[in-house]
Amino acid sequence: MPIIDRNGRPRSVRTDDEDRGVLLKDISLLPPLEQIAVLEMYEELRLGQSDSFESIAKIEYTSSPVDIRTFLTDPYFLGETGSSLWPQLVEDMVELFEGHYHEVALTGSLGWGKSFFATTALAYVLYQMSCLRDPQKAYDLDSGSHIYLAMLSVTEKVARRVAINEFIGKVSHSRYFKEKFPSQAAPSALEIRFPRQIQIVAGSTGSSAIIGLNAFAGFIDESSFMGAVKEVDRSGRVISVDKGEAIYKSIIRRMKSRFQKVGRLPGLMIIASSKERPSAFVEQRIQQAREQNDAEFFVREYSTWDVRPSSAFTGRFFKVGVGDEKLHSRILSGDPDEEIRLLDSGMRVMDVPEEYRQDFERDLEGSLRDIAGVATISISPYIQRSEQIYGAVDDSLPSPVGGEDSGDLTQDWTAGTPLMIHWSRIATPREMRLPGGYTEIKWRPKRNPTTTRYAHIDPSLTGDSTGLAIGHISGWTEVVRRDPAGEEYNELAPVIETDLLLRISPPPGDEILLSDVRSILYQFHDHGFALGYVTMDQYQSADSIQQFRKRGIESEVVSVDRTTEAYDVLKTALYEGRLRLHRNDHCLRELSQLQRVPKPGGRGIKIDHPRIGADGMPGSKDLADALAALVFNLTQRTPGMPVAPQLGLSTDGRGEARDDSWVNNGRLIAVQETSPRRPGRSIVDGGAPSAGTMPPMPFIKG
Repeated sequence: MPIIDRNGRPRSVRTDDEDRGVLLKDISLLPPLEQIAVLEMYEELRLGQSDSFESIAKIEYTSSPVDIRTFLTDPYFLGETGSSLWPQLVEDMVELFEGHYHEVALTGSLGWGKSFFATTALAYVLYQMSCLRDPQKAYDLDSGSHIYLAMLSVTEKVARRVAINEFIGKVSHSRYFKEKFPSQAAPSALEIRFPRQIQIVAGSTGSSAIIGLNAFAGFIDESSFMGAVKEVDRSGRVISVDKGEAIYKSIIRRMKSRFQKVGRLPGLMIIASSKERPSAFVEQRIQQAREQNDAEFFVREYSTWDVRPSSAFTGRFFKVGVGDEKLHSRILSGDPDEEIRLLDSGMRVMDVPEEYRQDFERDLEGSLRDIAGVATISISPYIQRSEQIYGAVDDSLPSPVGGEDSGDLTQDWTAGTPLMIHWSRIATPREMRLPGGYTEIKWRPKRNPTTTRYAHIDPSLTGDSTGLAIGHISGWTEVVRRDPAGEEYNELAPVIETDLLLRISPPPGDEILLSDVRSILYQFHDHGFALGYVTMDQYQSADSIQQFRKRGIESEVVSVDRTTEAYDVLKTALYEGRLRLHRNDHCLRELSQLQRVPKPGGRGIKIDHPRIGADGMPGSKDLADALAALVFNLTQRTPGMPVAPQLGLSTDGRGEARDDSWVNNGRLIAVQETSPRRPGRSIVDGGAPSAGTMPPMPFIKG
């Protein structure tokens, strides 16, 4: 039983008999005389000591390697960092090396220590090689050959930070490596050189770092997030292949061609990734090893709380049902009958520490993935807390079109027809005196008049509608968030208000002219709304982007369909009460009907709309796309920060002076208003956040 399920998670487990079976299988591949010699040494070692084994070891090694537990805990070796591992991970490391596994899969949640575990394991592999008199001779390589440990990640920056820096941080604090096997950084900063022509090399998915190398061991970090690459199969067809899988095959082939002897690899192949989707390569590789009953495949899958000692938690749990293609994920009410019904239906139910309840209530699917380490494939509502959608509506924010006088709350406009914009609702005219006795009317926004506005157009031509969203940052608030290590921290985040949400329908039998859409933005600009940045989806955007730039408005392509990132930022703003919408029924309908849908071929998750909504009308997300891109742009490409201390007084968005003397040295304290119309509005007392200290990593004792 090499791989079993423990609490719904795959785990490599071998009995003593299975360990003996693996050993006997390896011995059976040796020539007959060598089999006899090895069995004799095995029996001698089992009874105490083998002189034959010691004689052979002296030939191969300058010194006998210490066991992995000593390597982790002895200050002379890796004791300064190795002994800080949580006890569960120490036992896992011991089982990995004493079990002589050659392939490792580390998966589950963010922050349980996958990269720390992997780089520690490779440090021990390097240590074992350093004890050899002649590594090249030991592995039947030419005397001038280099031996490589390859580490790859999504980008070179991540590879340098996770692979190189984390690895070198361990060996640089070891007295053994300083004295016996010192490192030397190569000019590229993506290589580390050691004596006896042993070298660490790091790279990205697009680099050629591993081509032609004698790869003794490999580490692929976040293998499920590398995307796809085109390859030609044996029949000549162009197919899409997971990049993580392609890199894995490339490294494992080099390991086997250079170092495999009598069916065994001396090095380690490590693939690590947090959860992305059930069909990701790391999940497929685990399932393949399970089906093959692979006794040399080591797998560990943990949630954030699995590796931490129980003393870190209160001991109280709540239950969560994990969704699938047919059932939505949900937090259970606590009724035992409900759990029985879900278990009978085939749903997995898991216990989650009470400390994480708020995270799961805010974002159930995201918390299942990032905190619990569970990949789900359910088609489920993207915004689970629909009350947050309607709670974001601020009726004090006027809409410049529809609403109020007409009773139209959809703000839907058919292109080619007159569009009535009620400027008096959102802007104030002022008479400006000009030289020569002339006068001119200038408009000024009623809310945050000096703040830069952003806009996004989700274009279409015929059939579909175009979505247009204009908005700005109205203030800043402090929010409590959780880092990948599972620790809470405070952060300033923008409060975003919309100035316009408009759904533009094509005329019957005709198409939407993008020049008409641009003219709406020009009118806003002429009425005092300082447009600083306009984005569009890729479809038919080149000419409009050029026209905006001619007017001095920065513009570029931003798509919300390639990844879920823009919608994730929108959902975070909703859940944190930082989004204020003027009422628009189309937008509310689209947001409430968004779904998480698996992409064809298991290529990830996309945010989509139902073909037919719950109200029987065709689904859409044109306005939701525009809003998501607007919020994403304002969050990621912030046009300004909170008022500087020396500015003193500023306006509160209505043109009235307010006291900004709260900007001073001290700690930020967010005081939430109780007004139901303005969820999440904050008065911040104390200035910029202090640097403080980083919280302890969850997989390190502290």
